[in-house]
Amino acid sequence: FLLNKNQNNSKSSIERKSQNVKNLELILEVESFAKTFKDIASLENGLVEFKKFHSLKGSNKFLLGSGNRNSKILFVSEPPSYEEELQQQPYVEEAAKLFEKIIEAMGLIPLNKSNCNIFVIPAVPFRIVKTSDDKISDLELIKPFLKRYIEIISPKYMIFVSKMPANILGLTDFLKFDNKEGSLADYLGIPTIEIESIKSMINNPEQKRKTWNSLKLIIQLMQNENE
Repeated sequence: FLLNKNQNNSKSSIERKSQNVKNLELILEVESFAKTFKDIASLENGLVEFKKFHSLKGSNKFLLGSGNRNSKILFVSEPPSYEEELQQQPYVEEAAKLFEKIIEAMGLIPLNKSNCNIFVIPAVPFRIVKTSDDKISDLELIKPFLKRYIEIISPKYMIFVSKMPANILGLTDFLKFDNKEGSLADYLGIPTIEIESIKSMINNPEQKRKTWNSLKLIIQLMQNENE
């Protein structure tokens, strides 16, 4: 009995190590793949053609960038819901109305206007499903694509919506987004803030105050640029 147990443990350990090697090789493959893209169109085509995301089995369609690709303001939004995938919008219904109010409060032009002056990309362009412990997660696989997306767009200012973008990019500790008065940091030399999740602000309106404190930091930078 003990011999069989030890053999099974040894076999499991070997299998885990083998899976870890495969995961590392896949990450290196994706990092190399993402670096080949030179513009938004080729990157988005590459995302759609990449077939190793586990969540694709439960998704309807990729949600790609929305708005003005030449904008100096980049929002990195939350992964889409079922309805957001169907409608191909970063937010729908009540969430869309709140997001629009935030954009207008910043003195910017929202997505539903022809002269929109923001660009929005989802941190993950599809609904996320859980994977088994031994498989690499889609959050790890999407990281090189998200980083390359930001590099190509090269915005002057960036706003992470929810903790998801920072978590994917591995910047949680670096950016220190736990200050109630708002915190301004940078990613790739880009002034960056994090605001609360749009959906969490709907459920808990008190979180709007923290979001506004953070937004004021970016608004002040934009005003200083225009003076």
